[in-house]
Amino acid sequence: MSDKHPILANGQYYIDPLVKRTYGGDIEYPHSYEDAKVKLFQDISDIQDAIVKSEETFAEQKVVCVRLEPKFEAKSYAPSSLVAGTDMKMIGGRKYKIDAESDEKGKLYFIRATNSELEELKTTLSTGKKDHVKKWQNQLCTIKSIDLLQPREKILGFPDCWQEGDVEVVLHPLGDEEESVINDFFATTGLQKEKAAIRSYDDGLTFMCIHMDIDARNAAEKYNPLRSIKPINDDLEDFLRMGAMVAPAPQLPTTIYKSDIKIGVFDGGVQKGTKLLDPFVNGYDMVNGTPTQRSLDHGAGVCSAILYGSLNGKTELDRVENPVVSVESFRVFPTQKTGDANADWQMYSTIDIIEDVVKKRKDIKLYSLSFGPKGAIIDDEINRFTYVCDKLTYDVDEDEENPLFCVAAGNDGKLEEPLNRVQSPADMVNGISVGSYTFNALGDKYRATYSCVGPGREGAKIKPDLLEFGGSMDHPFIALKTGNEMEGVQGTSYSAPAIAGKIGRLMAASEQIVPHLGRALLIHNAESDGCEGNAEEGFGYCIENVEEVLNCPDNKVTILYEGEITSSASVRLPIFMPDINGVKGTANVRWAICTVVNPNLNDPDAYTNNCIEDTFYPNEMKYTFRKTGHKDVKIDFLIPADIERAAQLLKTGYRKSDLPIPKPARRSFREADLRNSDFKWDTIIRKEVSMRCSSLLNPFLSLHAIGRDEYEHEKIKYFVVITVDAPNVEGSLYDNILQTYPELVPIQIQNTNRVMTKIE
Repeated sequence: MSDKHPILANGQYYIDPLVKRTYGGDIEYPHSYEDAKVKLFQDISDIQDAIVKSEETFAEQKVVCVRLEPKFEAKSYAPSSLVAGTDMKMIGGRKYKIDAESDEKGKLYFIRATNSELEELKTTLSTGKKDHVKKWQNQLCTIKSIDLLQPREKILGFPDCWQEGDVEVVLHPLGDEEESVINDFFATTGLQKEKAAIRSYDDGLTFMCIHMDIDARNAAEKYNPLRSIKPINDDLEDFLRMGAMVAPAPQLPTTIYKSDIKIGVFDGGVQKGTKLLDPFVNGYDMVNGTPTQRSLDHGAGVCSAILYGSLNGKTELDRVENPVVSVESFRVFPTQKTGDANADWQMYSTIDIIEDVVKKRKDIKLYSLSFGPKGAIIDDEINRFTYVCDKLTYDVDEDEENPLFCVAAGNDGKLEEPLNRVQSPADMVNGISVGSYTFNALGDKYRATYSCVGPGREGAKIKPDLLEFGGSMDHPFIALKTGNEMEGVQGTSYSAPAIAGKIGRLMAASEQIVPHLGRALLIHNAESDGCEGNAEEGFGYCIENVEEVLNCPDNKVTILYEGEITSSASVRLPIFMPDINGVKGTANVRWAICTVVNPNLNDPDAYTNNCIEDTFYPNEMKYTFRKTGHKDVKIDFLIPADIERAAQLLKTGYRKSDLPIPKPARRSFREADLRNSDFKWDTIIRKEVSMRCSSLLNPFLSLHAIGRDEYEHEKIKYFVVITVDAPNVEGSLYDNILQTYPELVPIQIQNTNRVMTKIE
C-alpha cells in the first residue's frame, strides 16, 4: 500500500442546496423615531444654509453625507429609504471617525441630491408622509447626522510639511454632470486640465493625476464633488531594491524545452542577451521611453524568480533545469515624456496598458506585479490600480478562467505603523499578496524587516496572504541580471514572482489546477502557528516544494471543490469521513475557501459586493430545540431517549433548528463582530476544527452566499480545499473515501514534459 496518493477532485459533485434560515437578536436603536425626524430636518436646513452662503463650491447635484451611528455597518442599515421613490441616489460610502478624541468609527454613505430633492426630503420628514413605513422608521433611528464631508476628511495621507507635489484627485460619480464637474474643478483650483491625466468609470469615480501646490489643494478641499486628494509618487524606478553581489550565471540545460504554461510580467522589461532568459521569455515594449539599466536588471530578476526561484548555491559550472513555465514580459516603464498628460503620467499609463493586455491576451491567466504606487494603503480610499486588477480578475466571459495577479506587498515594513502597511495593488481582494521572509543565524524563517505588513482593507483583512523567500543582506535572493550574471538582491519584488512560478508549477503538474485553485492550495498549506492569519505573516510561509500539495498520505486526505453560488443561496459541502464516529481518538478538519467577487469602487468599506459565510456542522444527528423564554435543549437523534424527549418538546411549543448544531456556535450577530472575528466579506477564509472522532457523523460545511444591494442575485465563483486528518483510522481513510464516494477522483498528475516543446 502506497502512503502517498494524488489529492481528490470533484467534491462539487456531492454539493446539495441547503435551506438555511437565519435568526438575530432584538435590535436596540440609538434614537427614537420622533427625535430622529427633528434632528435630520435641522441637519438638512443647515446644509441648505451652507449652499446659500456658498461655504463650498457646489454643482447642480450636491453630495451630502449620511452618517450612521457605530455598530450599524450591516447592509440592512444602508439608508436606502431616504432615496426610495426619489431621484436622489446613493453613490458610495466609507468609514468616518466618530470624533477627534476617539478611534471609534461609523459608516458613512454619500447621497447625490439637488436643491429641490433636499427640500422634498425635509417635507417628507415634517409631514409624516412615511411614518407608517417600518423600514423608513428603523433606518432613520440609526442615523447620527446628515451633513457635508469636511475638508479634513477629503485630505488623505499628506505630511504636515507638504507644500507641493504630484497628487491623485478623486471626484464623486455625478452622472450627466461629469464633464462640467471636471471642468469646474479646474476652474476652482486654477489648475490646467491639459496637464492632468483623467480616467473615469461608468457611473463610478473619476481619477485624476496632477501636480498641485498647497494653495490649489486648499481651494480643492472646498469643492463639494471632491471625494479625496492624496499625494502619489509616480516614479516607479524609485522603488526598486537592487543588490550588490555579482557572480557569473550558471549554464543552460543541454537540451532546451519551453513550457506552454505562460506567466505574464509587467515590469521594467528584459534585454536580449541574457542566456538563461532568452529561450524562455518573450519581451514586449509597451512604452516608448528608453529602458534604463536599473529597470532592465529588475525585470530580469523578476523573470528569473518566476523561472528558477532563487539561484542560491548555483555556480557558473552548474546547469539549471528547464523551467516548467515560460514568461511573457511586458515593459511598462519608464515612459517617455511627450507632453501628452494622459500618456506621461507613468502610473496611469501603466494601468492603461495592464487593462489592455489582460483583456486581449486570453492565453495568459497568471500575472506577476512587483511595483505600484509608493505608500501604505488608506482604508477610506481605493487606489485605481487595485480596483483595475480586481475588476480584470472578476470580469471574464462565462466559462472563462479568471486570471490571477501575484503582487508584491511592498518594501516599507521598517516604517512606523501605519506607514508600514501593504501597498497598492497588494490590497486587492481577488489576488494574492506576497510578503518576504528570510532566515536567522539558526536557519529559522522570519518575516524580513522590509516586508510590508497588514492589516489589509475590508474584504481582504489578512494581508499579505503569504510570505515567500525574498532575501536579506545576510541571506540574499540570487536573481539574474541583464547579461550572463546573477546578483544578490532582496525585496518583495522577488517573492511575488517566485509565488507566481510555484502556482505555474502546479498548473504544469495537473491540468485540473487553475490559477485560483492554486491560490487556494498554497494558502491552505501555508506553514503557520495559527489558522486564521495575522498582520505579520498573513496565512504563513509558502511551502518550498509545492508539488507536495498535490499528494496526500493514507489518513490525511485533501479534497478539492469548485463551483458557483448565487447570492442569498446556501449549499452543503460534505466532508468525506466515512464511519469516522467509530474511530478512537481525535480528527482534524482544515479548510480554505477562496472566492472571486465583483469589487465596488465607490465604497471602500463595502468593497466586496459579495461574500460567502461558512459554518461547520460536525454531526448531522444533533439539533437544538428552542422556545422563547426557555433554555435551549440539545437533542441527539441517535439516542432513543432523546427521540422521545424531542417529541415531547415539540408538543410543548419548542421548535427544532433547521440545521444541526454548528461548531463553534455563533457568538454574535452584529456586523462589526462578524467582520472582525469571522472575517465576513473577505474573499479568503481559512479555518480548522479538532474533535473526537466519536463526535463526528457525516460532517459538512454550509456555504451561504450574500450580496449587497443590487448585487444580491449575482453569482460568486468559489474554490474550496478541505483536508481531513484522522491518524487512528485502521487501514486507509483515502481508500475508504474513494470506495464510498465513487464520483471523487484522484487528480491527474502529469509529467511536465507534456507542456514542454523542444527548442532547436
